[in-house]
Amino acid sequence: MSAPAPEPPPFVVLDDAVGEARRTLAPEVLAYVEGGAEDEHTLEENRRAFTRWFLRPRMLTGAPAADPSTTFLGIPIAMPVLVAPFSGDTLLHADGYRGVLEAAASHGTLAVVPEVTGQHTLEALAAAFPASARVFQLSLRHPERVLVELVQRAADAGYSAICVTIDVPVVGVRRRELRNPGATVEISNFERSSIARAFMDDAGEREPPWTWARLADVMAGTNLLFAVKGVLTAEDARAAVDAGAAAVYVSNHGGRQLDSAPATLDQLAEVVDEVGGDVEVAVDGGVRSGGDVVKALALGARAVLVARPACYGLAVSGTAGVRRVLETLRHELVTAMTLLGRARVADLDRAVLQPARR
Repeated sequence: MSAPAPEPPPFVVLDDAVGEARRTLAPEVLAYVEGGAEDEHTLEENRRAFTRWFLRPRMLTGAPAADPSTTFLGIPIAMPVLVAPFSGDTLLHADGYRGVLEAAASHGTLAVVPEVTGQHTLEALAAAFPASARVFQLSLRHPERVLVELVQRAADAGYSAICVTIDVPVVGVRRRELRNPGATVEISNFERSSIARAFMDDAGEREPPWTWARLADVMAGTNLLFAVKGVLTAEDARAAVDAGAAAVYVSNHGGRQLDSAPATLDQLAEVVDEVGGDVEVAVDGGVRSGGDVVKALALGARAVLVARPACYGLAVSGTAGVRRVLETLRHELVTAMTLLGRARVADLDRAVLQPARR
């Protein structure tokens, strides 16, 4: 009896997933996924920044086969492409973040687990996918007691590191979402209590403003490594390191917070030059191909994270869709490394880049 034919991939290239998601998602959900702040200049610049660099191919270098494996926050990973934390997972597909983590595990990489997930708690996700659920994300929108509780829960559940999002003291003005209201995000990690209300309501429980010193004091209470997400300047990068961060995560929240903030790729070199000798640097924003990943790595990133591509894959076909997105990015990354004559991630430096002519 012949073996069944393998299932065809849910889409051939990432653009196909984008088109299918735009065709099938409800308008309010699509606005939630794709929208940026105000006039969306920063959202557009995140993509445009990658066109400001060309890659310099090198032939006959004698380099061995390209190997994209590396480490991030001490965790071995098969490729330097991770899934960035995003909320609204069950708006996109019933597989939700379980599907994201399963897909990441199948490629030997990580998906940063967000504090806002539907259906499954941070403990349940870590128990189901211990290889890919190693980093837990939380924000500074909580009362301090909630933050401390979340960090302890993550430690007890077996996470290796915390990703602290610092760039949402308030939610940015997202006009596309305002024009298309109605997307309701599930939150499994918070019971319907005063804690939940404090998280959901900007006018909730008030405490002293967060400062770098206060963040350092709180994170000194855990043995977990932590990364700081939402850094765009050398000054904040240095402050994060001084506060004890093991990694600095260059991000403008996908262009969803402050419009006219600079593109993340444009800021990456500034951050790497300031703190890259002290800590690891990660980046997200506008990544849509393996070539984009190479450019970010060449500018000094240790890891590159993607959110919207994973959202598109999840929306189209759940776990299989996210798996296909990661497979595509890995293939394109390895192809680009081979054509550049660079066998390892550590071999990618600024010598593979040249500025595009304006």
